[in-house]
Amino acid sequence: MRHRPLRIFSALILSALASAPPAALLFAQNAPPPTRKPIYTLAGVDVYGNRAIPPADIVALLGVKQGTEVTPALVVRLEDQLKSSGKFAFAKVTSTSYGDRKSYLTVDVVEKGDEKRFPFDASPTGNVQVPASLLDWVRQYQKATYEAVQHNRGRLEDINEGHYLNNDPDLRKFEEKMLEMVPQHYDVLVRALQEDRDPAKRSLCAVLLGWAPDKVKVLVPLQKALKDPEVQVRASAARSLIPIAYLSSLNHFPFPLAPVLDQLHYPTVSDRTKAAGILVQLAGEPGNQAQIRGQAGEILVKMAEANQPSSRDFALILLSEISGEKYGTDVAKWKAWWAEQQKKGPPSETRGAPTEKPGARP
Repeated sequence: MRHRPLRIFSALILSALASAPPAALLFAQNAPPPTRKPIYTLAGVDVYGNRAIPPADIVALLGVKQGTEVTPALVVRLEDQLKSSGKFAFAKVTSTSYGDRKSYLTVDVVEKGDEKRFPFDASPTGNVQVPASLLDWVRQYQKATYEAVQHNRGRLEDINEGHYLNNDPDLRKFEEKMLEMVPQHYDVLVRALQEDRDPAKRSLCAVLLGWAPDKVKVLVPLQKALKDPEVQVRASAARSLIPIAYLSSLNHFPFPLAPVLDQLHYPTVSDRTKAAGILVQLAGEPGNQAQIRGQAGEILVKMAEANQPSSRDFALILLSEISGEKYGTDVAKWKAWWAEQQKKGPPSETRGAPTEKPGARP
């Protein structure tokens, strides 16, 4: 298949990001062990979701300059500044760092009056009993995965079966054991994902369901979880969907695009990046390209000019796939291309705005 190594590499990146402990997501990629206390400096700020307030005004509210040391405490303070401004119904500041000690801030906002951009389901209220040993196993797996990334150890061997398999023996033992355990507990995992009030438990169940044997069947609960009210659950569900999307592209079984295209427009960088990672697996299919182009073209062009590398790179890959153009990193040409697409008029399933109802599923 075209771009197979690239698609597997993108799955590896998002696997590492989604497997990191929540605090580690602030400095997720290839960071040295915490005992070294590395210094990360600000290399850029990206703003998403603003409608009336110019991006420059939002950056000015932060009052932070390039070269500033970025710490978790600073990220919290900057987010508090935005929230206390009274201008936003929602504000989130996220920091992503890489091995070059550079840090990138992503600012996601929802302006007052634009609250309809929250299309999520209501929070579940149940208490579903999932075997503690099963949940503990996936916690250990997440910890081992994150530690392997920090020490540049372990690589995905393949995702050809619709789930992650690593060539590091310590990680592989976790994955192979989950292949045994998940079928025995499939029904309770699905029920907990949909009904349990604990978002941490729902997130673990979404990870585990990635190793369900029937990838077509598990698509339904995992895609439903993309509307979970908690971002960590949506991230785990999307992580599990990435290799399933890859398998779909190999075996040509239906993979509905609408839930993923919706997620691409949700107001967090985690949602955008995970959704883009799924779409990278699916965009090589000619039958998917018109729908992705129509419903995602605008946000992908926006992401293409991002400072944050993973957001930018996924967007550029997708734009090349859905357009057939070879503009590389030339954002001006991508903007001109999108302007031409708009002149042609939207296809019937094209999203007019991020908050409108999803288009028809394939």
